[in-house]
Amino acid sequence: MTRSLTFWLSALVGVVAGSALALNPLLGIHGVESALALGIVLPPWIAATAASYQRREGAVRGIDLMSRAIGGGLVIWSIPVLILALNSLRVRQCAPWEGLAFMVLGPAIGCALAAVVGVWTAALLASSRWSPWVAAMLPIVGLLWGLWAFYTTPTVYLFGAFAGYFPGAIYDDFVPIPERYLVYRGVTLVGIAALVLLFDALWDRVSELLHFGRGWRYRLGAIVVSLVMLGLVAGSYAVGDHLGFWITTDYLSEQLGKRESGRHCVVHMPRETPPPNAKRLVEDCDFQVARARNLLGLESTEPVTAYFFRNRDEKKALIGVGRTLIAKPWRSEVYLQAGGWPHPVLGHEVAHAVLKEAALGPFSIAGRFGGLLPNPGVTEGAAVALAWDLRDDMDPDQWSRIMLDRDELPPARSLMSLRFSALPPRRAYMAAGSLARFSIVTRGTDAFLRDYRGGAIDNLDTLETEWRAYLSKVQVTDNERGIAEVALAEPSIFTAVCPHRLAKLRADLAGDAAARDDTRTLETCRAILDVDANDPQAHAALVGALARTGNEAQARIELDALRAAMNAPKPIVATALEQFADASWTLGGLEEAAALYDELLSIPRTDGPARQSEVKKLALAGTAEEQALVYEMLIEPPSPPVAVHIAQALADVRTDGLGQYLEGRQLLFQGRYNLALPLLEEAEARGVPTERLERELARMLGVAYFAEGIYQASREAWQRRKSISPAAAADAQRWIERIEYAQSGQVSPTMPGPSSALQAGP
Repeated sequence: MTRSLTFWLSALVGVVAGSALALNPLLGIHGVESALALGIVLPPWIAATAASYQRREGAVRGIDLMSRAIGGGLVIWSIPVLILALNSLRVRQCAPWEGLAFMVLGPAIGCALAAVVGVWTAALLASSRWSPWVAAMLPIVGLLWGLWAFYTTPTVYLFGAFAGYFPGAIYDDFVPIPERYLVYRGVTLVGIAALVLLFDALWDRVSELLHFGRGWRYRLGAIVVSLVMLGLVAGSYAVGDHLGFWITTDYLSEQLGKRESGRHCVVHMPRETPPPNAKRLVEDCDFQVARARNLLGLESTEPVTAYFFRNRDEKKALIGVGRTLIAKPWRSEVYLQAGGWPHPVLGHEVAHAVLKEAALGPFSIAGRFGGLLPNPGVTEGAAVALAWDLRDDMDPDQWSRIMLDRDELPPARSLMSLRFSALPPRRAYMAAGSLARFSIVTRGTDAFLRDYRGGAIDNLDTLETEWRAYLSKVQVTDNERGIAEVALAEPSIFTAVCPHRLAKLRADLAGDAAARDDTRTLETCRAILDVDANDPQAHAALVGALARTGNEAQARIELDALRAAMNAPKPIVATALEQFADASWTLGGLEEAAALYDELLSIPRTDGPARQSEVKKLALAGTAEEQALVYEMLIEPPSPPVAVHIAQALADVRTDGLGQYLEGRQLLFQGRYNLALPLLEEAEARGVPTERLERELARMLGVAYFAEGIYQASREAWQRRKSISPAAAADAQRWIERIEYAQSGQVSPTMPGPSSALQAGP
């Protein structure tokens, strides 16, 4: 086989592929991404090589033909695998055995199958010189078949007989080897063995032909066994949705269990969802669809289908992505896990589905050449702009202003192109959304829709100049700049060191923290720091675990190092400080804990963590009974029913409304708005002790009033929040629009943007 020109060309392709992958940190080691790349590139060449070999060397036993073809294919596979192994001496490989497993399960088995298919193709087309070309096309057809499954089903991941495993969205960085993939590859191996056995039974090395009509009696056993094996493969594919090879709409609906329809949405949700919560989900989806269509002036009546999963793990198990929320605009479908009500990301995903009407091409997203070449920057920027996604109490304009001041604002040509996907996610999404919103407001909706349909922003350089000038006038506070340090420090997945290993360790760390297992927390923190010595979150968790286990001196060293480190974002320092303060409280150092909570309130953080510090500080200034109750609620978080009981007890010992506030908050999180509302009203009447708590109380009252249909009171609560910040104003305006829709079935949305620009109508 090595005497074939096709073999050497294939080997050269392997060298080029391995060398090209080695240039990128994510692809330059054994892993799921590099395995997929090799699974796409190598099999067509190996199939052609095997077909050429069969045409020249057919005068041998069938089993010898097959074994030599498979062996040659695996030699070609080993070339880029060896290059990447050597490259791991330069680029750190944190999970070598798992990476090698992906290489074996993906391109190794795919290449073996390609070799078998190549031999069969040449044997069936014995008189044709085109057999190598036909053989090379079959892995490509297999890849297209996988893409067809992605296109026609809710499945986000892909299993390909030749290509292997595509895990789904690139931002879903936690990618273990799924059990269903092992089953799929087991079925592939059975298919390979069956094809090899059947070929050996039918091949006549004298005539160099397959003989279906004579001599079969002598090989009847082998033929029967191979046909039974092929039947098992066919049967596995017939029930592929139940084995997890792909997911059909019917299977997904069955697993979730409940389906409700509204004016503009069909919503699938867990069967145990209470009727009031189901009604709210449907109404929220209806509102988001109506709002997006009215903003764009679109008049489609096609319903949007929304799937709500019980949690991230179920979503990953069913459709292949966990952390990442996703939409398939061409199917008018969105896929989300439960995330509170109203869902914080539903508007973004719905915008993708609504923009289908404005797009071209098979995927119904922004793209060049009639939508065939997707432009993720324009696609995602449009969704962020329409939903006006808020992150960490800031809007996209504020995030972009901070990036501008830090010299980290990506160029518009990177944002609005394929290069968008290579940027760090927070920078990419917020900046693209701000730029898209600026384009809509300054140039008009019709112009933006034309750009979206064409897959590129017209006169982008001019727009960027105007946008940057606008951003220089956007107001941000020092607190907001400090908050942004954390997210803006996150690298792109394409440049991060061992992103999948780190994702798994961070998931383990979250589990360790939830279990209050300090021994395991210490181990996991040190494992993370072994990969990334500057990981600030691991340092913060390490401070708390050391302090709680009595290693106060070492905890202080870690804390002081974080305080002194120039590259440690202030909110991460605050997280470590809070953990140290909590540990001091646990160990009886009440005065030190109180001083630390006081220090925390001067460090930039979002309102949620800052409110907790305020409540802890208040408790330490109160009676021993108050201290015990707040400690049990916030330092050792109990179950929701116990938390409600503790809050009731706190209300009995305080004269202000803090206890009622905390109790109402717990009930609000449980969706018991009718029970939460009177408590929140009482908290407002008594007064809460800090400004942050007052702001949060107004927000919770706005939500509870709306949930109970008391729309005027809800509107007044949201109006009070408009002056807090641009993000709070945008959130309040969204709620006022939601109230309008609930009352009239119509919505007249606004699109905040440059104050100097005329508002562009739909």
